[in-house]
Amino acid sequence: MTPVRLRAVGDVLLWIRNDKKPFARIQHELRQKDLLFGNLETVLSESGTESRKRWVNTTPPEAGGFLKDAGFDILSVANNHTLDMGREGFEKTLEGLETRGIAYIGGARGDENPGGLVVEHNGIRLGFLGYTSGRFRSPPGVTVGKLKKKAIINDIRALKDQCDHIVVSLHWGIENTYYPSPSQVRLAHALIDNGATLVLGHHSHTIQGLERYKDGLIAYSLGNFQFDTEIFKEKINSTMILSVDFDRHGIRDYTVTPCVINSDFQPEVAEGRTRELVQRWITKCSDRVQSGEVTRKWWFEEIGEDYLAYNLESYRYRIRQHGLAPLIECGVWLVTPFCLNCYAGLIRRRLRQQHTGGHA
Repeated sequence: MTPVRLRAVGDVLLWIRNDKKPFARIQHELRQKDLLFGNLETVLSESGTESRKRWVNTTPPEAGGFLKDAGFDILSVANNHTLDMGREGFEKTLEGLETRGIAYIGGARGDENPGGLVVEHNGIRLGFLGYTSGRFRSPPGVTVGKLKKKAIINDIRALKDQCDHIVVSLHWGIENTYYPSPSQVRLAHALIDNGATLVLGHHSHTIQGLERYKDGLIAYSLGNFQFDTEIFKEKINSTMILSVDFDRHGIRDYTVTPCVINSDFQPEVAEGRTRELVQRWITKCSDRVQSGEVTRKWWFEEIGEDYLAYNLESYRYRIRQHGLAPLIECGVWLVTPFCLNCYAGLIRRRLRQQHTGGHA
């Protein structure tokens, strides 16, 4: 039986620069697939009720044509920007995908669980589910899949009888970090244990490691794919395309294509020395996860400083714009257990740097 090749990429923003088509330099690579998946990190609408947050991701509805031209078959709308323009923006996004024949997961009209999507190709049926972490409330009349372990496992079990393999998309983790948390690792393992074959992560805006776990595969974060990298302090521009070949029995093979995002926000296949550096980084991140070296203590030392700085800057912006409500929210956030663990990790890291002469 001919296998099915799924190609998967991370966050897609659809913002453009210098009138360049966002996927023009990667189109040939994306077309080498049976199915192409990505995370749509924007709203295909410029109307609706704008969220009171620092980054509001909106795109003109006609930008959806870029997705069709690139060959996207399935997109996740389960992420922290899908409701940036409220119910109206969300519904227009779904309409924009539907009119172009692009399937979506992780969100739906109505107040019921969005459920899964089953796609058959070459006689192999793949089931897709999508979820996002984060504290938000879906407005009446629309639903976005929430990342809750028990509910996801129930959805996997309910979908299992309808397909050969299940792909779970998770918008999760901490932004601007290079390693999944130990709790993410445990959750991903639990999803594989309960019937998932492939876990596709995104949201951190960085590439994180891959792990072959039992008969499944976990990509903890595929990184940004088509994105404005200049909004990030470190201007991270490395990304990748994950190719997974499925047969009836499971994952036959998988490969990674190292890519970079250029100054016009276009992804392109990395070449030469750059390709080696991106591949080396993916290998390094993967080795640390697979060896079990991502411990809770180490992880908070690794992410504490950047997490606190990034979120404090976001709160400062919101406080200047909206006053008292985000100020109170910030005060509560500063004493959460997660922040307390970040303080402790930051202190341990600074003490270690002093002890080693400034090297982490």
